[in-house]
Amino acid sequence: MIDPVSWAWQGTDLSIRGGAPTSAQCGEPGSFGQVMQDALASWRVSQHANHRMEERGISLTSADWRAMEQAAKQAESKGARDTYMVMGDVGFVVHLPSRTLVTALKHEEHPIVTQIDSVVFVSRPDR
Repeated sequence: MIDPVSWAWQGTDLSIRGGAPTSAQCGEPGSFGQVMQDALASWRVSQHANHRMEERGISLTSADWRAMEQAAKQAESKGARDTYMVMGDVGFVVHLPSRTLVTALKHEEHPIVTQIDSVVFVSRPDR
């Protein structure tokens, strides 16, 4: 089961897979803000990943989500489907077609990752 996760982007609450805010909240339809909002709204976090992030103290900012979306697009263009996204000392197993975070890991605790076809290094712009 996959539960939606809420986070804020530019002061607007957004529920992942819960729908994008109205154009009045983000500007005109087709604007950069609306396009980014729609792209980021497609991300899902599995219940398992949500639990792992909470217990391991892992959080993502809106800049992290944008960087992950960019990395996901690049990985998909190379044929990746199930990737391990490395962001600093943490990583996320991501199913790219559904934009679902499957689990979250800290490298020093979990040095082996299985059931992936690619690894993507994602820069964390704010860290």
